[in-house]
Amino acid sequence: MRSILAACVALSAVGFVVAPPAKADVTVRTPGVVVQSDPYWRGHHEGEWRARREFRENEYQRDAWLRDHCVRDWNGGEYCRR
Repeated sequence: MRSILAACVALSAVGFVVAPPAKADVTVRTPGVVVQSDPYWRGHHEGEWRARREFRENEYQRDAWLRDHCVRDWNGGEYCRR
């Protein structure tokens, strides 16, 4: 019994090492609404997205402006547009 159990553990460990990593593409669909894993803002280019560090003037440091014009991507990078 112990040898069978040890063989099962060894086979499952080999399976985890050999198996390719999983990549999830998430798409949630409800009637009339589709949500995909890509951020909405990347596909909609009403304005040019630039790094937040490019907006250094005082007018761009207000909380209201940042909330309305800036986003953060999955990796933590911040982008803004006018």
